[in-house]
Amino acid sequence: MRNYADEANLHARIYAMKSRLLSLPDYVSLARNTDEVIYSTAADASDEMAQGEIVFREQIAHILPLSEAVGIYTPLFLAFFRQFEALNLKLILAKTFGLQSLEQWYDIGPYAILERRLLQETTDLQNIRPFLTGTYLASALEDVSSYEQMEINVDLCAARSLYDASALFSREAKRDFQKLMGRRIAVTSTILSVRLKKTYHWDDEKIHAYLARFHDAFGGKIWPQVKVVEEALDRHLAQEKTGGTQEPSVVDIEHYLEQYYYNFVSSMFHRDYFSICCVAAYLWLLFYQIRNLFKIIEGRRFSFSPELIISRIVCNT
Repeated sequence: MRNYADEANLHARIYAMKSRLLSLPDYVSLARNTDEVIYSTAADASDEMAQGEIVFREQIAHILPLSEAVGIYTPLFLAFFRQFEALNLKLILAKTFGLQSLEQWYDIGPYAILERRLLQETTDLQNIRPFLTGTYLASALEDVSSYEQMEINVDLCAARSLYDASALFSREAKRDFQKLMGRRIAVTSTILSVRLKKTYHWDDEKIHAYLARFHDAFGGKIWPQVKVVEEALDRHLAQEKTGGTQEPSVVDIEHYLEQYYYNFVSSMFHRDYFSICCVAAYLWLLFYQIRNLFKIIEGRRFSFSPELIISRIVCNT
């Protein structure tokens, strides 16, 4: 059923769901009490990977019915689901390149364009391409020179889908939404820059050229937001250096930037009850909750200490 609610009704439901998001004490309890389940006790999971897939389905179950409740918001919900489908494509591409990775599949139900059977089939890039043609992921295989290049292209496709989700909004709502998404894209861009330099060992000139193409995909509107994020990261790194701690790793920097964005969207949620920001911010807070639960599952699997698990959780502290 489509368009069965108005914006006020949807916002009221979002506010109610926001109050039920997990808090830091909830995460601490889950990390410390390994017998405590994080999915429905009625569900059956034979291993940690299956548990993760159950958790994901349960976490998005309550927003699937909302995705078509208000027509102008449907592209936003779809773009949210696509952030996880992009991870599915990365998994397929990694397997195609013979790379080892956890086969964690994100089932986004009726909105999926990729089928899980692609993981089980012997395939190559040419077999994958028809599934992407004419979709938001079509440009992911524009450069197949390396897995890393395609991984970055997938991130760009998912980011574009988010930024374009405001097509049906009013001018004011579109401005607010693009500020929220622009900051997200700036965080993604900064993470990419760090990853390309420290993990893939690209030189500064190559990184700048690539990210210029990334930013130009959004009409150059992202640059001011990128500057804000980069300045925040520079201040953080300077504080770390002053404190005498060892140089942050890529994982440390990515965690800082994700926490930075979490704090930003949290502040935007209560900006205006009737603003699109409350819906968009809630979806991002849910995104982080899902990732946090996955970190706890993985931490349990590898017998990490509760302290180490919690150190990688992104939430209100």
